[in-house]
Amino acid sequence: MGTVFRHCKPSETAEKMKRPGEFTPQTTPSKIATWTVDERPTPDRKRGPSMNLKASPTKQVQKRGLYSKDFIKTYVFFDLECTGLIKNDDTRVLNNRLFDKTDEHHNLLNQLCIETRKDELPYITEMSFMAISSETFDDLKTERLENIKWNENNPESERMLANYDDRFRMGFLRKISFSKQERFSGVLVHSKRECQRNNSFKEEWPGVIQFFNSLQKPALLIGHNALKYDLRVIYGELSRNNLLEDYGIPPDVFFMDSYWMARKIEDTIVKELVTVCKYIKFPKILTARPKQEEVDDDVIIADSFNDPSTVPDSARPTTSNNKFESDHPANILDWDKFSIALRKRIQKDGFVKLSDGGWTYKQNDNKFNLPILFEQLVGGKYNAHYAQQDTEALMHVCLSYGNDFTQYANESASAIPF
Repeated sequence: MGTVFRHCKPSETAEKMKRPGEFTPQTTPSKIATWTVDERPTPDRKRGPSMNLKASPTKQVQKRGLYSKDFIKTYVFFDLECTGLIKNDDTRVLNNRLFDKTDEHHNLLNQLCIETRKDELPYITEMSFMAISSETFDDLKTERLENIKWNENNPESERMLANYDDRFRMGFLRKISFSKQERFSGVLVHSKRECQRNNSFKEEWPGVIQFFNSLQKPALLIGHNALKYDLRVIYGELSRNNLLEDYGIPPDVFFMDSYWMARKIEDTIVKELVTVCKYIKFPKILTARPKQEEVDDDVIIADSFNDPSTVPDSARPTTSNNKFESDHPANILDWDKFSIALRKRIQKDGFVKLSDGGWTYKQNDNKFNLPILFEQLVGGKYNAHYAQQDTEALMHVCLSYGNDFTQYANESASAIPF
């Protein structure tokens, strides 16, 4: 399958768009060796000195800063399709608590890469990377706020993104091994024949590095569960193909796990809501019952705050003597300042009235896997079966978290230790 590049600003001429390490939209090279650009080549990457690890003399990481000191210029959403899960992870002690410091992400990834043997890691059958500038992403966030169903109702508003998508032939697998994977694991979306028509990981990975080098820096790799799965699998492929030294990820490309992003943002807002309920004395709000023609303008506290118009009459506040009263905490919150994600994930029944008349907030057991987040925050049925579909879904989920996502990305961008 050919390599496809699409770039932002499609209206610009091809000559204007050519930069060191970049390709025009018409460029679809079939082999890595034939790639050329009109201008001077991108300078060689400068990597820090190698640091030997006592845990395994065959594995090395590069010394580099543990986090980005600059604002992120490019977001790179990515996803993998692989031959299975990581073996023996159920026997490892994997930390499930929220991370408070950036170096904890780096250190955990480094530790997991060291501890995991190559034969425990699956093979990659497909990878997809979608790069978007932070400026373009901010524009899309604004549109997302204006219309909750932005991607469904406004297809003409889609932006052209610099997009890299390719599939890899699985090397080093015997025929019987592949057959067992297809029969029992239920994880392969590409047949053996389809994979064999494409280049191997070793042949294609230099093109990924070329793509990374073409991006405005600092750049941020964003994957869902990337910390405990995707980046470890990439490390395994680099290791078994002897690519770590020459084709490691550039030092100005950092990473962020969107799973932990969602958990951290929602954990933070829950704590803030508890604080609001604890220290504010909620007044009883007496309001004259509106006329029938004004009913649609009521602020209704529904199971979800994003679509009050769908609340049935039985769920509306009860009235007495042409009046109704409410001291519900949600009545004093400025919901316009909440992201689409938080408006949809904060539930009415999370606010609990205490025996002393006060209020508190207890979050429901929200799930954070990508299909659930997509269906709750973006809408529609999640039917992604390929890496590119997962990547696009991830971008829309991150858009739904709005400025909270941007703040987390800039504060939590961590170095990749290989």
